[in-house]
Amino acid sequence: IKALAHDIAGDGDERAATIEQQADRLNRMVADLLDLSRLNAGELPVRAELNAAEDVVGAAIQQVSAAFAGRELRTSIAWSEPVLVGRFDFVHALRILVNLLENAHKYSPKSKPVDIELARVGPMITISVADRGPGVPAPLRERIFEPFYRPERSTPDAGSAGLGLSIALRLAMAQGGTLSYADRVGGGSVFTLGLPAVADATMDALAG
Repeated sequence: IKALAHDIAGDGDERAATIEQQADRLNRMVADLLDLSRLNAGELPVRAELNAAEDVVGAAIQQVSAAFAGRELRTSIAWSEPVLVGRFDFVHALRILVNLLENAHKYSPKSKPVDIELARVGPMITISVADRGPGVPAPLRERIFEPFYRPERSTPDAGSAGLGLSIALRLAMAQGGTLSYADRVGGGSVFTLGLPAVADATMDALAG
């Protein structure tokens, strides 16, 4: 389809750009469906390795920087540990954070900043993405992680099929992590990704 659209564009037909955009959307949807199917079957490879939480957050910020286009993105770290290190799949964790950041940007006022907070909570590293959007009504909070679910009041989005949060939850669980939603004090949403933290004994061994 894209090859045909490219040929049509060469003839000066402006509709070719729309065809290519829709082909890209279809490609993303098929890829997401395949990943969701693999996750449900437990067949998507997971490589849990030692990684610093700051590194995956930095990579996510870099990946969404163009979309944010100057919008304020604030990061804070609770320095309960010298370095927040966990054992998780870097690529999958990055995909989850990018999805959370893109959602925060998409569904909250562009004049309001998006906040990222890193902390160590018991055996988990937590990475929270907070916005000042409309939040999620209590009866719908479990549904937001269902495949294809989209809030009734949300604006139709040509680039989304409602699979992002469902895939993000399963990616988190596949590496021993969690993904949860909470209301933000003062209005908005907070999505928190939990990833297995490295035990103190392991950190001591690495330092030695």
